[in-house]
Amino acid sequence: MRHCPAAVRIPSFDLYGETSAWQRPPDVLHCESIAARSRLYDWSFVAHRHDALHQIFWVTKGGGRVTIDGSPHGFGPATLIFIPRLTVHGFTFTPGTTGWVVTIPASLALPLPETPLILKVTGPADPAMLSGILATMADEHDHDRPGRAEMLAAQATILAVWILRASHGREPPRDSARRRLMRRFTRLVEEHYRDHWQVEQYAAALAVTPTHLTRVCRMVTGKAASTLIQDRLMLEARRLLAHTGLRVSQIAHELGFADPAYFTRLFTARVRQTPTAFRAAAARRLQAVEPG
Repeated sequence: MRHCPAAVRIPSFDLYGETSAWQRPPDVLHCESIAARSRLYDWSFVAHRHDALHQIFWVTKGGGRVTIDGSPHGFGPATLIFIPRLTVHGFTFTPGTTGWVVTIPASLALPLPETPLILKVTGPADPAMLSGILATMADEHDHDRPGRAEMLAAQATILAVWILRASHGREPPRDSARRRLMRRFTRLVEEHYRDHWQVEQYAAALAVTPTHLTRVCRMVTGKAASTLIQDRLMLEARRLLAHTGLRVSQIAHELGFADPAYFTRLFTARVRQTPTAFRAAAARRLQAVEPG
């Protein structure tokens, strides 16, 4: 099997600078100020991608330059930038730039565009409305209130609908056949990961060979198709452990495992913690969140 070394060298992060979320309990989304992470990296981020995360940047003051799939774009204040999963991107912000960045798991089904968007927001109301949505989301994210997960999901939906409407009628940037195949594959994984489909079944449904599907997955994400399938299964396992009271055996059944012991062995091998230890760590983290 021929790999694409150049694609594999592109770093793939969860949040920028974090190469694995296995030890961190999953959240509905992540929301922080642009400055919070940018200051740590001298306001500059080299080209990277997120295999399973969309990102939304709302710049209120300042600006900078973003490179999206090799194409550079300047931006200033009152700019919304949407980066869908798998898009290679890098930023250089003007020091002191303010605003927010929201990171959303692709598995959270939202009506978001499938291609990048850079939008200068004009009009007397829209910038204030977006700042209000993001400020409220950031406050909700930082506090452990009843219904926090549901509120964050609702706010993310409002933001996604705004972006979808704003992108309506805009000519999308050039797309590629392998990115289109990856999006189709990702949608199928969302539908069938609980059914434990094998790579051959996904390839047949996509009318490609298993070898071609795996090659494209490696070129776009640096991971094999089988790894991406298991990643999605383990993501759901981590969510159920962190955010529900279901027993491990019930979670195994929910995820399509006939044998809870096999689920425990697989989870431990992939996450490097037993389900019980992961749940305990998740509970400690949630207890450490400052109450609102």
